[in-house]
Amino acid sequence: MANVKALAALADAARFDAQWSYEVFRNPFMVTAAAAMASSKCRVGTGIIGAFSRSPFDVANSAADLDDLSDGRMMLGIGTGAPEALRAFHSSHGNAPIPRMREYIDVLRRSWEFLSTGRAEKYDGEHFQFRPPPVNPWGPRDMVRPEIPLYLAAMRPQMIRLCGARADGWIGYFFTPELLDSYVRSNLAQAAAKAGRDLVDIEICVEMVCSISPDRELAMTRARHQVGFYAVHPTTDSLMADYGLIDEVNELRKRFRSEGAGAFAHTSDRLVEKLSITGTPEEARQKLDVYRNHVDLMFLHTPYVPPLTVDDASDAFTNIVSTFAPREGTGIAGSTVIDLSA
Repeated sequence: MANVKALAALADAARFDAQWSYEVFRNPFMVTAAAAMASSKCRVGTGIIGAFSRSPFDVANSAADLDDLSDGRMMLGIGTGAPEALRAFHSSHGNAPIPRMREYIDVLRRSWEFLSTGRAEKYDGEHFQFRPPPVNPWGPRDMVRPEIPLYLAAMRPQMIRLCGARADGWIGYFFTPELLDSYVRSNLAQAAAKAGRDLVDIEICVEMVCSISPDRELAMTRARHQVGFYAVHPTTDSLMADYGLIDEVNELRKRFRSEGAGAFAHTSDRLVEKLSITGTPEEARQKLDVYRNHVDLMFLHTPYVPPLTVDDASDAFTNIVSTFAPREGTGIAGSTVIDLSA
């Protein structure tokens, strides 16, 4: 965890807007806590945690702890969690994701109400229940804010619309500016309007693999492993079809089935160029500039998939900081992901 604290302090000193941790082999709440303690200015968030492996009350309470620890800088990013991981590790599942997530968010907000006031109405849903005791012997807890900003990871239309209706921010990955405008914003705006909200109330966040080095081939090599790792997951199929890359993804899947993670070394240049911000510092700045006025916050995701090491990920992180330290007039907020899970 020491490297997380050092890198968090580095990004904070460079005036990045936010730092995020994500769910791999470290607990994202613990990583976010380390980042919060090592920083004083940037927001800190989970981008993302798997909601369906945790109860809503547990997540609400943990987020309130982190909001307290960070003096009100916490952002809670949640997603359903990968179905295969839910089955393998958490005795849970990814069935009925839309109604389950809708109820989850409802219970999450009632949990914050109970924590901050000591009372809340009970909730009896099909998937989640919330039944606070009639007498609260503990009383309310001190909270920096009565609710923590909630960000929902959503890739497909129904989940995006749920985000537009219920969340404070949207998180997606591999989206181009064109698809953001034609697909994501339209679904968010439609649902927000129906719920009596406005699109400007929802922070648009895009996660992109980011691999930068003065040695361009080193940057590409690192990016291949991470891009390939994400591209073969079925969640990306609709995007890959839109981009005309599904045949290359399917070929990579075949190699993955026979070669394991070593197949990702063969991720094509076209996939890397489309799905990441990769190259020399100048190339990376040009690629990020394409997103100007299309996103509110970019998640610049360090490569970490084996055989990449912690040293590889740390070097990639420091290169991101030196390349994208916010400067006057950039028009795009800086954000770094700090969960170095190699």
